[in-house]
Parts: sequence; C-alpha cells; structure tokens
Amino acid sequence: MADVPIIRGTPAATASRFSATRLSPPPAQAAATHIDLPTWSGPFRLFDLPSELRIRIYECALAPTGVLCLSSTPSKRCAVTPQITPALLATCRQIRNEADDMIMADNEVTITVNAHDTCWPTIPARRLPSAVLARLQHMCLILDCTDYFNSSYADVDFDAFKSLTGLRTLRIAMVYRKHYDTQTLAPLHIPQLKDFNVVAQILERVPASTRLLFGTEKGTQQHDLIKASNGLRSAYRDRQGTVEEASAADLEAAANGVPDLVRGCKSGAA
Repeated sequence: MADVPIIRGTPAATASRFSATRLSPPPAQAAATHIDLPTWSGPFRLFDLPSELRIRIYECALAPTGVLCLSSTPSKRCAVTPQITPALLATCRQIRNEADDMIMADNEVTITVNAHDTCWPTIPARRLPSAVLARLQHMCLILDCTDYFNSSYADVDFDAFKSLTGLRTLRIAMVYRKHYDTQTLAPLHIPQLKDFNVVAQILERVPASTRLLFGTEKGTQQHDLIKASNGLRSAYRDRQGTVEEASAADLEAAANGVPDLVRGCKSGAA
C-alpha cells in the first residue's frame, strides 16, 4: 500500500486534542440506526492504515493531552502526568521516523523550579538533560518563590535554560507567599534591576524569538497543578502568609521592566 505524506498540525499547547467537541458524533449520527459491520479476524497491520490514522495512534501514546507535567509525589520522586508510552518509538525504524519529535514538539512540558535555591541547578540534568532541553519546543515554567530569599537571582544557577535552543513558546507562572493584603509581588520587588528580577534571568537565557505567555488558565492541567501544590506549600514548616499565584499582568510587567534587558543574550542559540 503506497504511503501518503504525513501532515500533522500542532494544536494550542494548553488545549486537549481530544476535547468533547472533536470526539462527540453529530446528533444525527449518534441517533443513526445501528449497522452490523463484518468482523475481521486477520492480523492487524499498522502500516496498512493511512498516515493520518497512524498519527492519531501516536498522539494517544505520546501526547494524549498536549501537556506533560513533571512533578514529584510522595510515592514517586519523578512523576509524569499523564502517562505516555515512549517505548513505542523503539518498536521499529518507521514508527521512530514518523513520531520521533512528537513528545518534544506536541507537548507543553510543565516543570516547577525552586527559584530561590542557590545550591543546585534549577533544572537538574538527571531530570531533563541538556540534549532533551535542546529539543523541547513548548514549556510551561512554574517559578516557586515561596521560600525566604535574601540574595540576588544572580546567585541562582539558571544555566540549564541556555540549552533550550529550540524553544518556540514559554509560559511563565509563579507562586509566592503573601503576608498582607497590600504587599507587592515580593519576588519582583526591584523589577528594574535584572539581578533582582527572576523573569529577566530566564529571558536572558532562552532564545529571543520565543513567544511568551504569562500565568496559567483556569481549567488547564498547569492551573490544577498549582492549586494542588499550593495546598502543600501553605502548611510547609508552619510559615505565615498565604500562597498565591502571581497575576499574568505582574509577570508581564516584570518581563518588560528591565530597560537594558537583552533577551537571549545568554542563550545557547545566540
């Protein structure tokens, strides 16, 4: 059977490919009379299917929702949700050729980093090696700024972000500890100075062409992840204040707040 060229469009990073509107049949079809179809007892040959159907199968295995959340749970230090099946790529050469870039290109990879940790890299190599970071095209970065911080962000190791040379979109979100109603966003208390502006530190290290998004949207996996983790942070060490997500407007203001900021000046793609 002659194959046809593979044509795959990338959906919005936060949207599910398999929404109800795409899977639900039209009312007329749903109410149609049941038709008995002949059964097939022979072998199932994947490559007899049109390439469009094979791509849908690959999507179910490698990018079922378009979002991959890397997190830690009490029972698993490195958890990935939803579960995917990367072993599919090792099945044969043709499947690898058709779907090799799907994990990196069709998922928005979501990761939470401790923006106040001056002892370790913000993205450990054991979690996301530089070779993997170089292939990522979409990322959601959740900055955990809930710990007390008495240093500049120049002391934090953000160098792993230099490896994101193929990044096309970056969503930046932040959680912080609010102590009183009139408190300004503490992690951005001097937004004009890049050493005290965590967003500026990131933007120096990712490609200048990267499209920026700020905050999370209600109903998305990223927003649910922040809500769930905030409940754990709020009771951590009995610290005072409430844990809240920074507004998209505050984060965008931080991105534009450094007058002499040169985006991508420290990127590996520069």
